[in-house]
Amino acid sequence: MEMVERLKEFLDNEALTGSMDYGCVTPLYVYRAWGGAIAIEEIESALNYLKANNYGY
Repeated sequence: MEMVERLKEFLDNEALTGSMDYGCVTPLYVYRAWGGAIAIEEIESALNYLKANNYGY
């Protein structure tokens, strides 16, 4: 769940700065933004979870 929280915070920051909407963020975008520190499969899984749960809202 830590990954989901971190990803949600990242998505919120992206939306607040106006650089991207929630639905436009891809796992590859996050992977590159985080410098490849986390496996893209983990990011994709967490992103899919957030999408299925309306991004926590």
